Amino acid sequence: MPNKRPVVLVHGILGFGPKELGPLNYWGTATRVPSPLARFEASVGPLSSAHDRACELAAQIKGTRVDYGAAHAKREGHARYAADYTGRGFVPDWNAGKPVHLVGHSLGSPTIRCLQHLLASNYWGWGSTAGWVASLSTVSGVSNGSTLTYLFGADEKTGLIGRSDIAAALLLIVEAYAFATGGLQDNVYNFDLGHWGFERQPGESLPEFLLRLSASRFLAGKDNACYSLTLQGAYADNAVWQTHPGTYYFSYITAQTEKGWLSGYHYPKPRMNPALLPHASYIGRKAFGRKPIPVQEFRAADWWENDGAVSTYSQKYPHVSGTHPVGIEFDHETPASRFVKGRWHYSWAREVDHLDVCVFPQPDQIGWQRKFYIGLFDRLAALKLG
Repeated sequence: MPNKRPVVLVHGILGFGPKELGPLNYWGTATRVPSPLARFEASVGPLSSAHDRACELAAQIKGTRVDYGAAHAKREGHARYAADYTGRGFVPDWNAGKPVHLVGHSLGSPTIRCLQHLLASNYWGWGSTAGWVASLSTVSGVSNGSTLTYLFGADEKTGLIGRSDIAAALLLIVEAYAFATGGLQDNVYNFDLGHWGFERQPGESLPEFLLRLSASRFLAGKDNACYSLTLQGAYADNAVWQTHPGTYYFSYITAQTEKGWLSGYHYPKPRMNPALLPHASYIGRKAFGRKPIPVQEFRAADWWENDGAVSTYSQKYPHVSGTHPVGIEFDHETPASRFVKGRWHYSWAREVDHLDVCVFPQPDQIGWQRKFYIGLFDRLAALKLG
Protein backbone atom coordinates (compact mmCIF):
# COMPACT_ATOMS: atom_id res chain seq x y z
CA MET A 1 0.00 0.00 0.00
CA PRO A 2 1.61 3.29 -1.11
CA ASN A 3 0.27 5.44 1.77
CA LYS A 4 -1.70 5.39 5.00
CA ARG A 5 -2.30 9.09 5.40
CA PRO A 6 -5.52 9.97 7.25
CA VAL A 7 -8.68 11.32 5.64
CA VAL A 8 -10.51 14.40 6.94
CA LEU A 9 -14.20 14.62 5.97
CA VAL A 10 -15.73 18.09 5.71
CA HIS A 11 -19.50 18.58 5.62
CA GLY A 12 -21.51 21.04 3.56
CA ILE A 13 -23.90 23.91 4.31
CA LEU A 14 -26.08 23.23 7.36
CA GLY A 15 -24.08 20.06 7.91
CA PHE A 16 -22.85 18.79 11.24
CA GLY A 17 -20.11 16.88 12.97
CA PRO A 18 -20.27 13.55 14.79
CA LYS A 19 -22.93 13.26 17.52
CA GLU A 20 -24.19 16.84 16.99
CA LEU A 21 -27.60 15.60 15.85
CA GLY A 22 -27.83 12.52 18.03
CA PRO A 23 -28.04 9.34 15.96
CA LEU A 24 -27.96 11.14 12.62
CA ASN A 25 -24.59 10.71 10.89
CA TYR A 26 -23.84 13.24 8.16
CA TRP A 27 -21.34 10.98 6.41
CA GLY A 28 -23.57 7.91 6.42
CA THR A 29 -21.50 4.78 5.88
CA ALA A 30 -18.24 6.63 5.13
CA THR A 31 -16.84 6.25 8.64
CA ARG A 32 -17.97 2.64 9.00
CA VAL A 33 -16.80 0.98 5.79
CA PRO A 34 -13.54 -0.98 5.97
CA SER A 35 -10.50 1.09 5.00
CA PRO A 36 -6.78 1.13 5.74
CA LEU A 37 -7.02 4.89 6.24
CA ALA A 38 -8.01 6.60 9.48
CA ARG A 39 -10.95 8.96 9.04
CA PHE A 40 -11.84 12.11 10.96
CA GLU A 41 -15.06 14.11 10.76
CA ALA A 42 -14.72 17.88 11.01
CA SER A 43 -17.41 20.14 12.45
CA VAL A 44 -17.26 23.63 10.95
CA GLY A 45 -19.68 26.55 10.75
CA PRO A 46 -22.82 25.38 8.91
CA LEU A 47 -23.59 28.89 7.63
CA SER A 48 -20.08 30.33 7.63
CA SER A 49 -17.98 31.35 4.63
CA ALA A 50 -15.47 29.03 3.01
CA HIS A 51 -12.70 31.13 4.60
CA ASP A 52 -14.02 30.93 8.15
CA ARG A 53 -14.77 27.22 7.79
CA ALA A 54 -11.25 26.61 6.44
CA CYS A 55 -9.76 28.34 9.50
CA GLU A 56 -11.89 26.18 11.82
CA LEU A 57 -10.89 23.08 9.87
CA ALA A 58 -7.19 23.89 10.11
CA ALA A 59 -7.43 24.28 13.89
CA GLN A 60 -9.23 20.96 14.27
CA ILE A 61 -6.67 19.08 12.21
CA LYS A 62 -3.60 20.53 13.90
CA GLY A 63 -5.06 21.02 17.37
CA THR A 64 -4.82 24.79 17.88
CA ARG A 65 -7.07 27.75 18.59
CA VAL A 66 -9.16 28.91 15.63
CA ASP A 67 -7.56 32.00 14.09
CA TYR A 68 -9.47 33.72 11.28
CA GLY A 69 -6.63 36.16 10.67
CA ALA A 70 -6.30 39.70 12.03
CA ALA A 71 -6.89 41.50 8.72
CA HIS A 72 -9.84 39.30 7.77
CA ALA A 73 -11.51 39.65 11.17
CA LYS A 74 -11.10 43.43 11.15
CA ARG A 75 -12.42 43.78 7.61
CA GLU A 76 -15.49 41.59 8.17
CA GLY A 77 -16.28 42.81 11.68
CA HIS A 78 -16.03 39.65 13.78
CA ALA A 79 -13.66 38.32 16.43
CA ARG A 80 -10.28 37.02 15.33
CA TYR A 81 -10.30 33.89 17.51
CA ALA A 82 -12.80 31.15 18.31
CA ALA A 83 -12.75 27.63 19.79
CA ASP A 84 -9.51 26.14 21.10
CA TYR A 85 -8.71 22.58 19.95
CA THR A 86 -5.33 22.38 21.66
CA GLY A 87 -4.66 18.78 22.64
CA ARG A 88 -7.53 17.52 20.47
CA GLY A 89 -6.08 17.73 16.97
CA PHE A 90 -6.79 15.03 14.40
CA VAL A 91 -3.16 15.12 13.22
CA PRO A 92 -1.08 17.16 15.71
CA ASP A 93 2.16 16.56 13.79
CA TRP A 94 0.59 17.64 10.50
CA ASN A 95 3.19 18.89 8.00
CA ALA A 96 4.41 18.36 4.43
CA GLY A 97 5.97 15.04 5.43
CA LYS A 98 2.72 13.94 7.03
CA PRO A 99 -0.01 15.35 4.78
CA VAL A 100 -3.72 14.56 4.91
CA HIS A 101 -6.35 13.59 2.36
CA LEU A 102 -9.21 16.13 2.33
CA VAL A 103 -12.73 15.11 1.27
CA GLY A 104 -15.45 17.77 1.08
CA HIS A 105 -19.14 17.44 0.29
CA SER A 106 -21.07 20.37 -1.20
CA LEU A 107 -19.81 23.54 0.58
CA GLY A 108 -17.13 21.30 2.07
CA SER A 109 -15.49 21.39 -1.35
CA PRO A 110 -14.68 25.14 -1.48
CA THR A 111 -13.83 24.85 2.21
CA ILE A 112 -11.01 22.37 1.62
CA ARG A 113 -9.80 24.25 -1.44
CA CYS A 114 -9.65 27.45 0.61
CA LEU A 115 -7.74 25.57 3.32
CA GLN A 116 -5.07 24.52 0.84
CA HIS A 117 -4.84 28.10 -0.41
CA LEU A 118 -4.29 29.37 3.15
CA LEU A 119 -1.73 26.65 3.85
CA ALA A 120 0.15 27.58 0.66
CA SER A 121 0.44 31.18 1.89
CA ASN A 122 1.55 30.08 5.40
CA TYR A 123 -1.48 31.96 6.71
CA TRP A 124 -1.02 30.95 10.35
CA GLY A 125 2.78 31.14 10.45
CA TRP A 126 3.18 27.38 10.88
CA GLY A 127 5.63 27.08 8.01
CA SER A 128 2.85 25.42 6.01
CA THR A 129 2.77 24.77 2.27
CA ALA A 130 0.27 23.39 -0.25
CA GLY A 131 2.11 20.08 0.28
CA TRP A 132 0.33 19.60 3.60
CA VAL A 133 -2.54 18.28 1.44
CA ALA A 134 -1.85 14.91 -0.19
CA SER A 135 -5.10 14.84 -2.13
CA LEU A 136 -8.27 16.87 -2.42
CA SER A 137 -11.58 15.20 -3.31
CA THR A 138 -14.82 17.08 -3.93
CA VAL A 139 -18.09 15.13 -3.62
CA SER A 140 -21.13 16.86 -5.14
CA GLY A 141 -18.87 19.86 -4.83
CA VAL A 142 -19.78 23.48 -5.44
CA SER A 143 -16.66 24.19 -7.45
CA ASN A 144 -18.12 26.97 -9.59
CA GLY A 145 -21.08 28.15 -7.52
CA SER A 146 -24.69 27.02 -7.34
CA THR A 147 -27.56 28.75 -9.12
CA LEU A 148 -29.78 27.63 -6.21
CA THR A 149 -28.43 30.55 -4.17
CA TYR A 150 -30.56 32.94 -6.22
CA LEU A 151 -33.71 31.16 -5.06
CA PHE A 152 -32.65 32.02 -1.52
CA GLY A 153 -32.31 35.72 -2.21
CA ALA A 154 -28.83 36.27 -3.67
CA ASP A 155 -28.77 39.15 -6.15
CA GLU A 156 -28.10 37.98 -9.71
CA LYS A 157 -25.72 40.89 -10.36
CA THR A 158 -23.70 40.94 -7.14
CA GLY A 159 -24.35 37.66 -5.34
CA LEU A 160 -25.19 39.60 -2.17
CA ILE A 161 -28.41 39.21 -0.20
CA GLY A 162 -30.35 42.44 0.22
CA ARG A 163 -31.14 43.58 3.76
CA SER A 164 -34.87 43.22 3.15
CA ASP A 165 -34.43 39.64 1.94
CA ILE A 166 -32.09 38.29 4.63
CA ALA A 167 -34.66 37.03 7.12
CA ALA A 168 -36.75 35.33 4.43
CA ALA A 169 -33.67 33.80 2.80
CA LEU A 170 -32.35 32.42 6.08
CA LEU A 171 -35.69 30.91 7.00
CA LEU A 172 -36.03 29.36 3.53
CA ILE A 173 -32.59 27.73 3.77
CA VAL A 174 -33.14 26.28 7.22
CA GLU A 175 -36.72 25.20 6.56
CA ALA A 176 -35.56 23.26 3.49
CA TYR A 177 -32.95 21.44 5.51
CA ALA A 178 -35.34 20.90 8.43
CA PHE A 179 -37.66 19.08 6.03
CA ALA A 180 -34.81 16.87 4.90
CA THR A 181 -33.68 16.04 8.46
CA GLY A 182 -37.08 15.60 10.02
CA GLY A 183 -36.60 18.72 12.15
CA LEU A 184 -33.88 17.24 14.34
CA GLN A 185 -31.86 20.43 14.41
CA ASP A 186 -34.76 22.50 15.76
CA ASN A 187 -33.74 21.60 19.29
CA VAL A 188 -30.02 20.87 19.19
CA TYR A 189 -28.47 22.67 16.24
CA ASN A 190 -25.44 24.89 16.92
CA PHE A 191 -24.63 27.41 14.20
CA ASP A 192 -21.06 28.03 15.46
CA LEU A 193 -21.27 31.79 15.04
CA GLY A 194 -19.74 32.78 18.36
CA HIS A 195 -17.08 34.83 16.57
CA TRP A 196 -19.91 36.97 15.23
CA GLY A 197 -21.28 37.37 18.76
CA PHE A 198 -24.20 35.04 18.19
CA GLU A 199 -25.04 32.13 20.46
CA ARG A 200 -28.42 30.48 20.64
CA GLN A 201 -29.88 31.23 24.07
CA PRO A 202 -31.49 28.60 26.34
CA GLY A 203 -35.12 28.23 25.40
CA GLU A 204 -34.72 30.34 22.24
CA SER A 205 -36.62 28.82 19.33
CA LEU A 206 -34.95 28.32 16.00
CA PRO A 207 -37.10 30.97 14.24
CA GLU A 208 -36.36 33.46 17.04
CA PHE A 209 -32.64 32.85 16.74
CA LEU A 210 -32.70 33.16 12.96
CA LEU A 211 -34.63 36.43 13.06
CA ARG A 212 -32.09 37.83 15.53
CA LEU A 213 -29.27 36.64 13.30
CA SER A 214 -30.84 38.19 10.22
CA ALA A 215 -30.63 41.65 11.81
CA SER A 216 -26.82 41.39 12.04
CA ARG A 217 -24.24 42.25 9.37
CA PHE A 218 -23.30 38.56 9.06
CA LEU A 219 -25.41 37.78 6.00
CA ALA A 220 -25.28 41.27 4.51
CA GLY A 221 -21.71 40.92 3.24
CA LYS A 222 -19.53 38.28 1.62
CA ASP A 223 -18.28 36.44 4.72
CA ASN A 224 -21.02 33.81 4.79
CA ALA A 225 -21.92 30.49 3.17
CA CYS A 226 -24.48 31.92 0.78
CA TYR A 227 -22.03 34.26 -0.93
CA SER A 228 -19.34 31.57 -1.03
CA LEU A 229 -21.82 29.43 -2.98
CA THR A 230 -22.89 32.05 -5.53
CA LEU A 231 -21.46 32.11 -9.03
CA GLN A 232 -19.89 35.47 -8.22
CA GLY A 233 -18.21 34.15 -5.08
CA ALA A 234 -16.88 31.05 -6.83
CA TYR A 235 -15.61 33.10 -9.77
CA ALA A 236 -13.58 35.31 -7.42
CA ASP A 237 -12.27 32.34 -5.43
CA ASN A 238 -11.27 30.24 -8.43
CA ALA A 239 -9.16 33.12 -9.71
CA VAL A 240 -7.13 33.00 -6.48
CA TRP A 241 -7.20 29.39 -5.26
CA GLN A 242 -4.62 27.51 -7.28
CA THR A 243 -4.52 23.91 -8.41
CA HIS A 244 -1.11 22.89 -7.05
CA PRO A 245 1.26 20.63 -9.01
CA GLY A 246 2.10 18.43 -6.00
CA THR A 247 -1.47 17.46 -5.07
CA TYR A 248 -3.90 14.87 -6.46
CA TYR A 249 -7.37 16.26 -7.26
CA PHE A 250 -10.60 14.32 -7.70
CA SER A 251 -14.20 15.37 -8.22
CA TYR A 252 -17.23 13.10 -7.91
CA ILE A 253 -20.26 14.36 -9.82
CA THR A 254 -23.80 13.43 -8.76
CA ALA A 255 -26.84 13.86 -11.00
CA GLN A 256 -30.51 12.90 -10.88
CA THR A 257 -32.40 14.99 -13.40
CA GLU A 258 -33.43 14.36 -16.99
CA LYS A 259 -33.76 16.68 -19.95
CA GLY A 260 -37.26 17.43 -21.23
CA TRP A 261 -37.83 16.53 -24.88
CA LEU A 262 -39.58 19.75 -25.80
CA SER A 263 -38.48 22.38 -23.29
CA GLY A 264 -34.85 21.39 -22.92
CA TYR A 265 -35.17 22.07 -19.19
CA HIS A 266 -34.04 19.52 -16.64
CA TYR A 267 -36.56 17.87 -14.34
CA PRO A 268 -35.99 15.80 -11.18
CA LYS A 269 -36.27 12.06 -11.58
CA PRO A 270 -38.92 10.26 -9.49
CA ARG A 271 -36.45 8.74 -7.04
CA MET A 272 -34.94 12.06 -5.96
CA ASN A 273 -35.26 12.95 -2.26
CA PRO A 274 -38.60 14.82 -1.92
CA ALA A 275 -36.86 17.67 -0.07
CA LEU A 276 -34.79 18.38 -3.18
CA LEU A 277 -37.56 18.28 -5.82
CA PRO A 278 -38.41 22.02 -5.87
CA HIS A 279 -34.73 22.91 -5.83
CA ALA A 280 -33.94 20.59 -8.72
CA SER A 281 -36.78 22.11 -10.72
CA TYR A 282 -35.53 25.64 -10.05
CA ILE A 283 -31.94 24.84 -11.02
CA GLY A 284 -33.17 22.87 -14.04
CA ARG A 285 -34.60 25.95 -15.71
CA LYS A 286 -32.82 28.89 -14.09
CA ALA A 287 -32.19 31.75 -16.54
CA PHE A 288 -30.46 35.09 -16.04
CA GLY A 289 -31.36 38.51 -17.36
CA ARG A 290 -27.65 39.21 -17.79
CA LYS A 291 -24.48 37.19 -17.32
CA PRO A 292 -23.81 36.82 -13.58
CA ILE A 293 -20.07 36.28 -14.18
CA PRO A 294 -17.77 37.62 -16.93
CA VAL A 295 -17.43 34.35 -18.82
CA GLN A 296 -17.43 34.98 -22.56
CA GLU A 297 -19.62 32.06 -23.57
CA PHE A 298 -21.87 31.85 -20.51
CA ARG A 299 -24.94 29.72 -21.24
CA ALA A 300 -27.60 29.25 -18.57
CA ALA A 301 -28.54 25.86 -20.06
CA ASP A 302 -25.10 24.48 -19.19
CA TRP A 303 -26.10 24.75 -15.52
CA TRP A 304 -29.46 22.93 -15.71
CA GLU A 305 -28.49 19.30 -15.13
CA ASN A 306 -28.21 18.86 -11.36
CA ASP A 307 -28.47 16.65 -8.28
CA GLY A 308 -31.13 18.67 -6.49
CA ALA A 309 -28.72 21.28 -5.10
CA VAL A 310 -25.76 21.76 -7.44
CA SER A 311 -25.38 21.78 -11.21
CA THR A 312 -23.21 19.04 -12.66
CA TYR A 313 -21.51 21.82 -14.63
CA SER A 314 -20.34 23.28 -11.34
CA GLN A 315 -19.36 19.95 -9.78
CA LYS A 316 -17.05 18.78 -12.55
CA TYR A 317 -13.97 20.83 -11.62
CA PRO A 318 -13.14 24.55 -11.16
CA HIS A 319 -13.26 26.19 -14.58
CA VAL A 320 -15.05 29.56 -14.57
CA SER A 321 -11.82 31.42 -13.75
CA GLY A 322 -8.19 30.71 -12.96
CA THR A 323 -6.02 27.94 -14.37
CA HIS A 324 -7.01 24.44 -13.30
CA PRO A 325 -5.58 21.63 -15.47
CA VAL A 326 -7.89 18.70 -16.21
CA GLY A 327 -6.95 15.04 -16.05
CA ILE A 328 -9.01 11.99 -16.96
CA GLU A 329 -12.54 10.76 -16.38
CA PHE A 330 -12.24 7.67 -14.19
CA ASP A 331 -14.29 4.84 -12.73
CA HIS A 332 -13.81 2.05 -10.16
CA GLU A 333 -11.52 0.14 -12.52
CA THR A 334 -9.08 2.99 -13.23
CA PRO A 335 -5.65 2.13 -11.78
CA ALA A 336 -3.92 4.63 -9.49
CA SER A 337 -1.03 4.84 -11.94
CA ARG A 338 -3.31 6.83 -14.30
CA PHE A 339 -3.71 9.72 -11.88
CA VAL A 340 -1.38 12.68 -12.25
CA LYS A 341 -0.68 15.29 -9.59
CA GLY A 342 -1.83 18.82 -10.35
CA ARG A 343 -4.79 17.76 -12.50
CA TRP A 344 -8.50 17.40 -11.80
CA HIS A 345 -9.73 13.85 -12.42
CA TYR A 346 -13.48 13.36 -12.38
CA SER A 347 -16.04 10.57 -12.08
CA TRP A 348 -19.82 10.45 -12.59
CA ALA A 349 -22.40 9.00 -10.20
CA ARG A 350 -25.66 9.20 -12.10
CA GLU A 351 -29.02 8.34 -10.52
CA VAL A 352 -27.66 9.83 -7.28
CA ASP A 353 -28.94 13.02 -5.66
CA HIS A 354 -27.16 15.50 -3.40
CA LEU A 355 -28.15 13.68 -0.20
CA ASP A 356 -27.81 10.07 -1.40
CA VAL A 357 -24.04 10.33 -1.25
CA CYS A 358 -23.93 11.20 2.42
CA VAL A 359 -26.80 12.13 4.72
CA PHE A 360 -29.98 10.52 3.41
CA PRO A 361 -29.52 7.77 0.83
CA GLN A 362 -32.61 6.04 -0.49
CA PRO A 363 -32.93 2.61 1.18
CA ASP A 364 -31.71 0.86 -1.96
CA GLN A 365 -28.80 3.31 -2.25
CA ILE A 366 -27.14 2.36 1.04
CA GLY A 367 -25.27 -0.49 -0.63
CA TRP A 368 -24.17 1.83 -3.41
CA GLN A 369 -23.01 4.39 -0.86
CA ARG A 370 -20.88 1.78 0.94
CA LYS A 371 -19.22 0.75 -2.32
CA PHE A 372 -18.68 4.40 -3.23
CA TYR A 373 -16.74 5.18 -0.06
CA ILE A 374 -14.81 1.91 -0.08
CA GLY A 375 -13.69 2.77 -3.61
CA LEU A 376 -12.88 6.37 -2.72
CA PHE A 377 -10.71 5.44 0.27
CA ASP A 378 -9.00 2.58 -1.57
CA ARG A 379 -8.21 5.01 -4.38
CA LEU A 380 -6.60 7.44 -1.94
CA ALA A 381 -4.61 4.70 -0.22
CA ALA A 382 -3.23 3.58 -3.58
CA LEU A 383 -1.76 6.98 -4.43
CA LYS A 384 2.00 7.31 -4.42
CA LEU A 385 3.02 10.32 -2.37
CA GLY A 386 6.32 12.12 -2.22
